[in-house]
This record gives sequence, C-alpha cells and structure tokens, in this order.
Amino acid sequence: MIKRKSIMLLITYKCNLHCSYCYEPKIQNFKMSVSKAKLLISEYLNRFGKTSPVEIQFMGGEPLLEFSLIKEVSEWLWDNGFDKGDNMLFAPTNGTLLNDEMKEWFVSNKKRFTLGLSFDGDQVMQNTNRSDSYHKVDLKFFAATWPEQSVKMTISPSTVSHLAEGVSFLHATGFRYISADLAMGPSVHWNKDSLLEYKYALRKLSDYYLENPDIIPFSMLRLNLSDVGTAKPSKTCGCGEDLICIDWTGKEYACHLFSPVSLPVDKANESNLLYDFHNHQQFVSSICGKCLLYNLCSHCYGMNYLCTGDVTQSSAFHCKAFKILFVANVHFQMRKAMNNNDVRTLSRINQIVSLIK
Repeated sequence: MIKRKSIMLLITYKCNLHCSYCYEPKIQNFKMSVSKAKLLISEYLNRFGKTSPVEIQFMGGEPLLEFSLIKEVSEWLWDNGFDKGDNMLFAPTNGTLLNDEMKEWFVSNKKRFTLGLSFDGDQVMQNTNRSDSYHKVDLKFFAATWPEQSVKMTISPSTVSHLAEGVSFLHATGFRYISADLAMGPSVHWNKDSLLEYKYALRKLSDYYLENPDIIPFSMLRLNLSDVGTAKPSKTCGCGEDLICIDWTGKEYACHLFSPVSLPVDKANESNLLYDFHNHQQFVSSICGKCLLYNLCSHCYGMNYLCTGDVTQSSAFHCKAFKILFVANVHFQMRKAMNNNDVRTLSRINQIVSLIK
C-alpha cells in the first residue's frame, strides 16, 4: 500500500443535509476562496517536499457545494504536474448534489480524482439517518466509476436493526467494498437494546458472507485477529504529522475532527495547545495500553477528544461495542476456516482466544 502524506482543506463548513448523528455544529457558513486554496496547497507541498506522494482532500461540510473551487484548483494542480507519480485528489460526498456536469468532469478525471460516497445502507437506513435523501443519490454511478473505492456507511441506534439488510443491499447495488462505523458523538445515544441489535446484525451478516463466499466482507468483519496481544502501545494515526487539516483562514489542525468544523472554536484551538502530535507517548492511554485488543481496536484520537475530552480515552460505549465486534469476528472467522478446512487458521484463532481468556 502506498503511504501518502495528506492535506485536508476545509473548503466549506456548510452542508445541505441534516444527518441525525452529525457532530458538526451548524453555526458557520465559512468557505475557502480559490486563491487561498492555491496559496495553502503551494505552501504545504513545499513543506512536505517531494520525498513522499501527497493526497489532497477537499473536505466539508459538503464539498460539492464548492464544486467550482474543486474543479479550478484540481485543474491548476494538474497543469503544474501534480498528477505525476502517486499523488491523489479526493473528496467525500453525500452524493445528493451530483449533476450531469459534475458527473462528466469526474468520469473524465476518475484516474486522478476519487469521489468517496457516504451512504448509510438501504432506503430505510438512508432516509432515517440522512434527511430522506435515498432517491437523490445515483448509487450505480459511484459503484461503476470507482469500483475499488469503499462506500462509507454510518450505523446509528435507529438503523442498526436494518444493518444486515443495508449491507447486502449495497453489495447487490454493485459496491465491492463497504467501510462501516458506528455513529458516535454528543447527539448519539446507544443503549443495551441497540447494542443487542448490533450483535444480532453481525451474526446475520456472518451467515450472509458464509453463504456468499465470493463477496468481500464489509470492514467490520475483516479484523486482523493476528494483531491481538502483539502491539507495543504507540500513536496509531498520522494526525498532526503525515496528515494535517487547514481551515478557510489557513489555521492548521491535526485533522478535521480537531477543527472548528467539528468542535467549538475554543475547544479546537485548545487541542493545538494541549497536544504535541509528534510526541507519541501523549497518545498512549494507561488504561487502554494494557488491553490485549489495543492493536486491533480503532484509535480515533479526534473522536476520543470529541466524546471524552481526552485523546487517549475512548468512551465506555466504544469499548463495549468493540468487544462485541471482536467476538463476532472470532466466530465468523472460525466458521469460515471450518468451511474451508483451514486447520492452520483454526489453530491460530484458538491460540488468540486462549490469550484473551
């Protein structure tokens, strides 16, 4: 896998949807100018040098609200040789604003610009989470134009009971890869019942993938169990180092989750004062660092900061949910190994289980 340095440009704080789980405050309508975007990109490309390829991400809000900026800045970069080597351009999108003009431009540039779709499953899930927007998105366009790109799916307490149906729907629509996360943040409230629904849904999806072995399992059922107990705790994300985020004024943050697009301005600014993102020991939890699942568990420092105010401390919910996910992966991967008469994998998983016990 190519390791790239990443520049996140917050080109707009505005969004046309009101997702039920969104943690981005809807109080700002700032946007970046084309001239500012070019100036910042030039500055940071010079800082990174030419030793590593770079990915520039146009972030929001909803980036396609500023399609004219994306188009002009991208073509300026390509005119200056940015598309040589392994450099990449990327933007996430909810897909609802994509029109024929945009489609034509993205198709003609699909090898040097990737558009990543966020879409939450079947019609029930999408409409529940994302402002009744199911019929506003051309799913087949995304699946056909970037077949190697994952569709990003967010699961809320209100939609978790439809998770298995949502995942199978996205596969049937043409998406080979599905990246899924549980909704988290101040506006999201999971309870025992919704976590139990999560457990049942993972079991149903295990059955689905075992019955359809040619389909690549979605991200939640692809944990690398070999990582159990192997990690020496350290910073597991490049935020603030290989990845930086720049707002419309040119102010730098470790990633978008530490920026004013996700946090109140004072808390976003405080993160730059509290943490030295080059000091990896600041990001190791005295509690989590002792867990045998530490290297397997996702460590989103920005989400930790958003939910608990401490980059090292995951929420209690995150810990409970991940243990459910770990057990589901053990069961799924054991059943898969048994179906394939894979004695070696079975033995390895049994050794992992014995470590946890």
